Amino acid sequence: MNVTYDKPGQRARLRTSCALALLLAACADGDASPGAPTAPPHDTSDETPACVTDEVPEPARLRRLTMTQYQNTIRDLVHLMLSDGTDADAVIAKAALDGLPNDRREPVPQDLHGSYRRLDQALEQVHVDGAFRVGTNLSAALTETTRFGQVVGACAVDDDTGNDAACFEQFVRRFGARVLRRPIDDDDVNFYREVYGTDTTASSIAYGDVINVMLNSPDFLYFVEHGTHEVSGKPGVYELSAHELAARLSYHFWQTLPDQPLWQAAEDGSLLRPEVYQSHVQRMLLDSRTYATMEQFFADWLKVEELAALGQSQDPVYRAFAGSDLPSPALRQHMIEDVLDMAWYYTWTQPAGLPQLFSSELSFARERDLATIYGVEPWDGLHPPPQLPAGQRPGLLTRALFLANGSANTRPIMKGVFVRRRMLCDDIPPPPPGVNAMPPELRDDMTTRQTVEAVTEQPDSECAACHATVINPLGFATENFDALGRFRTEQRLFDATGMQVGSMPIDTRSVPRVTTGDDTVSNGPADLARLLLQSGKLEACFARNYFRFTFGRWEDTSKDACVLERLRARLVRSNNIASMLAEIALTPEFRQRTFD
Repeated sequence: MNVTYDKPGQRARLRTSCALALLLAACADGDASPGAPTAPPHDTSDETPACVTDEVPEPARLRRLTMTQYQNTIRDLVHLMLSDGTDADAVIAKAALDGLPNDRREPVPQDLHGSYRRLDQALEQVHVDGAFRVGTNLSAALTETTRFGQVVGACAVDDDTGNDAACFEQFVRRFGARVLRRPIDDDDVNFYREVYGTDTTASSIAYGDVINVMLNSPDFLYFVEHGTHEVSGKPGVYELSAHELAARLSYHFWQTLPDQPLWQAAEDGSLLRPEVYQSHVQRMLLDSRTYATMEQFFADWLKVEELAALGQSQDPVYRAFAGSDLPSPALRQHMIEDVLDMAWYYTWTQPAGLPQLFSSELSFARERDLATIYGVEPWDGLHPPPQLPAGQRPGLLTRALFLANGSANTRPIMKGVFVRRRMLCDDIPPPPPGVNAMPPELRDDMTTRQTVEAVTEQPDSECAACHATVINPLGFATENFDALGRFRTEQRLFDATGMQVGSMPIDTRSVPRVTTGDDTVSNGPADLARLLLQSGKLEACFARNYFRFTFGRWEDTSKDACVLERLRARLVRSNNIASMLAEIALTPEFRQRTFD
């Protein structure tokens, strides 16, 4: 093994062999715990932190590619090497990418239930084995006789030139630059010549070894950035090189390696010119590959997979509660797709901002089971989405995904916590030690709201301080929907056998206190949405969440205040969700890296 790690501004020397590459990369920047958060918990005040331009952001960690980014990169590399798309797909199939582990929403101190998949820096044996297996499979497939000349070069199969030094160097510089996302120098060529060995013929096995080592290099598996020169007035902050910037852009928008136009702009250095850089940002924003990236952001931000399984409970109360709408297991996925389609619509189809997302009365339910719950016909995805019953289901928070939970209980506490933390970025103090964390059980003589109030809002209790003012009022605002997401004005009450024994009117009146000291009364979801939008906290929190997704770390509200404010202001000014993708790429911080 041969490893050195040079200072910022100098060429990296990160070299190892095969599966050990991941282990080396995890420690290459001195961070013994790649998954550990690098920023303190966010500020919980209602005020926007002041932007101080000479603040230095937190040092960047050496981040690995997510599994999505890794798989996309492998696929695009193969298509770069092979002109026949069908043959490229056959090689990709041989790589066995499906056996790789999935990224998870990484638990951090600020969000113990998991935040963004891009924060997942877990390094386990399954990652090491998976990368080595893919590299082995791929290198063997690419060097098969039918592909050898195309992948390595015609010189490798020419009887007159054979495997001369020029042929080998040409391959390493061409293929290696795209794999490692940076120029290849003489030291690189010499290193891979050692990997190849002393064979004087064009050996497919030896070339396969070179490809496999490249695909297991830290430069491939991780975002290795060194920068060029220190930013004036910001010690430890370096401008990225053209190739590093090209990689940041491509993985930001597309979650894969740079395409040919972006790579060429890095090669000739024109990407560092502001007008060229901005043109690539706009081009990439409108590319269809960006759509999938934004969908992953929304899925993580809204924690869509936390929706419990539906249709599996044998509880007689649940089955009586659901009645003829007893869901199939497929309804869960339909609820997830409904919300992701809604986010897609207001990001790309009818570009808009958070006001539209949180007040829309359009249905995006494509399947009849969910459309029936909404009281509309299914959306075909081609014509304008159907209008929901007027005044009944305004905005994102009234969609079934945020109301259903696999039980007959509406869980207002969970709903309140979700809005407070995910939509407003407010911290909630931990519950007192030893408190019962189970949701209050349904009763046959009280509504869910009454039960929750009786359990959590007793005067002078430790629970009341948070529940009565911070949590419960936000959850009560959507109690006019049951635990399947159906609209209701009364709550049906059941005994333990599932027999309905009565009903009681729903009360959605509350004081949500979206901002500290605001005692405005809300009479339901429409009022809650209005208060959320008027507060300005929705845009500020959305900006924070997109910052976390982009930079792969939690924000520091003092050191990152400038970029957070720029994102928030752009979202408010443009009323366009997609504009944030471009705006964050245009911030100075996106084009820089901080070192200890």
